[in-house]
Amino acid sequence: MSHIHDDVRDFHLKSHPAEEKLLSPFLSGFDVTWGRRRAGHNTELSVFFLRPERFMSEMFGFSQELMLVYSPYQQLEPRALQAAEQFLEDDPARGRVEKLTLILVSEASHPEEWIRNYLASNHESRIIVAINAGELRASAGNAWYVRNKIAEQLFARDLFDFRLPLEHDTYFFGRDDLLLDYRDAARRGENRGLFGLRKTGKTSFLFKLSRFLSADGSKSLYYDCKSPSVRQLHWHELLEKVGHDLGKALGQPFKTPADPRRYAEVFTNLLATARPDQRTLLVFDEIEYISPFATEDKHWHSEYISFWQTIWAAQSVHRRISVLLAGVNPSVVEIDRIGDTQNPLFGIVPYNFLTGLSADEVRRMLRVLGKRMGLVFDEDAARYMYLRYGGHPLLSRLAASYVHRHMVADKIIRPFNVTATNLASTEDQRDGDLSFYCRHVVSELRDFYPDEYTLLEWLSAGRAADYLEFASYPDYIRHLRAYGLVAAETGEAPRVTLSVVARYVALEEARRDGRKTILRLIPSKERGDWLERRKAAILEDLSELERVSEAASLPSLFGPNSIPESHRFAALTVVTNEADFEAFINCCHRCFVESVEAFGKHQRRSDYFWSDVRASYPSLHEAFHRVRVYRHQRMHIKLNPGVEEALQRFLKQDLEAREPAGVEDLWFLLQQATLDALFNALQIELSRLGR
Repeated sequence: MSHIHDDVRDFHLKSHPAEEKLLSPFLSGFDVTWGRRRAGHNTELSVFFLRPERFMSEMFGFSQELMLVYSPYQQLEPRALQAAEQFLEDDPARGRVEKLTLILVSEASHPEEWIRNYLASNHESRIIVAINAGELRASAGNAWYVRNKIAEQLFARDLFDFRLPLEHDTYFFGRDDLLLDYRDAARRGENRGLFGLRKTGKTSFLFKLSRFLSADGSKSLYYDCKSPSVRQLHWHELLEKVGHDLGKALGQPFKTPADPRRYAEVFTNLLATARPDQRTLLVFDEIEYISPFATEDKHWHSEYISFWQTIWAAQSVHRRISVLLAGVNPSVVEIDRIGDTQNPLFGIVPYNFLTGLSADEVRRMLRVLGKRMGLVFDEDAARYMYLRYGGHPLLSRLAASYVHRHMVADKIIRPFNVTATNLASTEDQRDGDLSFYCRHVVSELRDFYPDEYTLLEWLSAGRAADYLEFASYPDYIRHLRAYGLVAAETGEAPRVTLSVVARYVALEEARRDGRKTILRLIPSKERGDWLERRKAAILEDLSELERVSEAASLPSLFGPNSIPESHRFAALTVVTNEADFEAFINCCHRCFVESVEAFGKHQRRSDYFWSDVRASYPSLHEAFHRVRVYRHQRMHIKLNPGVEEALQRFLKQDLEAREPAGVEDLWFLLQQATLDALFNALQIELSRLGR
């Protein structure tokens, strides 16, 4: 049984003894460590700190003490929560108590209903557990009352479902290093750019940076350029708006010139009135809307130059302001000329791309928010979420929100351990829910960089060889990598970092081409010619890989005799039925897998295929492994668990999660998928070795 600390009794309960009955029910899971009467926002409340016992911390994910606020009034008003917010930011609460969760005890009737209505218009509010004071007193002796009240209100709220930019710190995760960099740049009066795909958290980052600067006494002015109140203005009208806002921030009047040509002079004079250490950051979000690429307000095609020339003219004389440009398309700072005029933004705005959260940041978000909702994401589940959604903030949050809603619908008791297996079992339904947002994420890439989008389509559809043919030219993949959409770590195959986006892009291409599947199945009349080209390319690239790998001192695949059974492979014909496929896969296994294993045994290395080849040629090993598994499935009645698992994985990839009985041209499809995998793997290995 927990207890009330003597300090609370001596300094608070002596003056307010009736409140001990409100604290007693919490002693079944908390120590009461601090208590005082506090005033703020025209109200007076009793404030207590509760230290959770270990079982409470494990059940609800509490890592610090909790603040309990008691409102002795018969009616709840917003000022009670405003005062509580103030107390959370003050000493001694700051750094000591949970910022995410607050317990409110009120004499008002139905405080839970009042809080629900409050949260409806204050989405980013902390988690507020509301308890009626009369019910709390009546619960004396019921050790489960407080526990149940917390569970009911914590587990019911969806903390992941935030679709608009975050305006407060409560649910903001990650970006710490980048925030410090941009804050320091603003302090030094340096310009910056920030670009990224839709819904990567750019605006939330800008709001966080603004709060960061305000805490230091600096100022920032934010302009949403997609708002009609900004983008429909002409260049001198927007300058007038910025001028008045800047004058207000500096405590000086801005005198609108009668002649627009004098704006640079007036701006310069205004900046001259600021102290040398008085910096103001001008933030232009969605910069595309007031650029030469504007699609709605085309007067910016010509007025863009005058606007920025005026800003830079004033800034070059007095470094009292700096500019942060944010958007999707970095062309505004990348191109050197606009028509016949030098781009005033070119070369003077260093910029970064805002990519997804890191694996650690995703893990922390899932752990912190999930535990408050009774969802415990284990390490494998967190890794699954990172790999599936690439750290994209919105997609990751909505995927976790789907898990919560799925649990509510199935009435699953919490706390509940979420595993990677749980997540994989609902993958298709969950990703279907996210398809709308996937379209939004990549829409600008498709519009601004169509060639790069085509490469994204190829890689998403598994056509790595087509992708690699152009990926050697940096201009074709520069933005794919900068946006964090494509990764190619050393020694690994290129991949789309957001698996859910890859599937969406591949399916959209299939729909556009009138196909029902991602795989572009070779038409019957073209299969013979296709097969001859594919076989020749595989044998040629295998020979090239042997040559390149020997020069790189890598383990040999087949030894001095090259591909021992290459003539059998070259004689393969188009598969039309199950017997044909069995003959085909047996030949591939004999030519490639058995030949590699035979060379390993010749060197007295029984694990040569699984150790040396796997480590030196990871992509090709995976393609050989597919051949091995499909051959085992044809030749053995029963497979061991490892092979069965691999078989289901390969079938899911090749059949796109369809049942074999429902797949038209099943046996040729498997032949095409097997040879495509070999061909793509060879291109990846050759590219990795610098060929």
